[in-house]
Amino acid sequence: MADNQIDMFELVKEVEKQQLRNVDDVFSSLDSLKNEEVSTVQQETPRYANTNEVKKVSKPGLPENIGPYDTRFEAFKGIVEHVSYGTIDVNNYIEGHKTALEKYFKDAYENAKDLYVVEGRVNDEITRYTSRTHLYEKGYYDGLLYVYNALKKSKELLMGKLNKEITKNL
Repeated sequence: MADNQIDMFELVKEVEKQQLRNVDDVFSSLDSLKNEEVSTVQQETPRYANTNEVKKVSKPGLPENIGPYDTRFEAFKGIVEHVSYGTIDVNNYIEGHKTALEKYFKDAYENAKDLYVVEGRVNDEITRYTSRTHLYEKGYYDGLLYVYNALKKSKELLMGKLNKEITKNL
């Protein structure tokens, strides 16, 4: 009986070795399939299958000169009116950007005496806005950033103007 137990023990050991070899074979075959699939896919399709979908888009910058202004709203209005898209020819991006500008320009017009309200709303939407995968959404997000930066610049311009007037009178 002792011989039967040893034989069973050796048999179990042999089966375990065989299973380990099978598992190793499975992993090695998966690795080889993975490498083959990646290399064939890379050879068959270029990095960007449709070049119309991938376009480099640069954000419009804030203008240097906005003309005369007496209030913060007028400075903000001048910045928003002088947005320049340059050579950007991506309509979806521009449409999204303009949507953000129009939305918050109307809001600024309604709250012309207190643009801090608009600044807070824009900031809240920027922090909540997560989807930027499509060009329209990217344009809208960049439009939000443009409005936020325009509001900050209008505040800085007005403070600079007030500072000049105060120092001139002293």
